[in-house]
Amino acid sequence: MPSVYLEKVMPENNMRRFYFISDERQSTFTGYPVTIIFGRISERASFVTKIFPSEAMATRYVRKKLRIRHRHHYSVVRPRYLRDKKDSRPVQLGLFPY
Repeated sequence: MPSVYLEKVMPENNMRRFYFISDERQSTFTGYPVTIIFGRISERASFVTKIFPSEAMATRYVRKKLRIRHRHHYSVVRPRYLRDKKDSRPVQLGLFPY
C-alpha cells in the first residue's frame, strides 16, 4: 500500500487538519514500520512510528487507521507541496482499501 495523505478542512469550525500514513513495505532488523504524521495544517506536526512483526499485521493496522479517518470525514488529497507546482506530474495516491 502506498503512502496516503489526507486532509480535513472545515473553515466554519476553524478546523484544518492533515493525516499522513506511510507503510514503507520494507523490513527492518526488528520488523515492518508504519509511520503516521498528523496535526494542524501549517503548524508543528506530531508523528508516531510503530513496528510490527509481520507485513500482514502492518497492513491491517494501516487499513484500520484509514477506515477511522474516513469515518471522521478526512479526504485523500494531493499533498500541498505538490499542489502548488504548475508543472507537477500526477501523483499516485492510495485509496481506501475496502
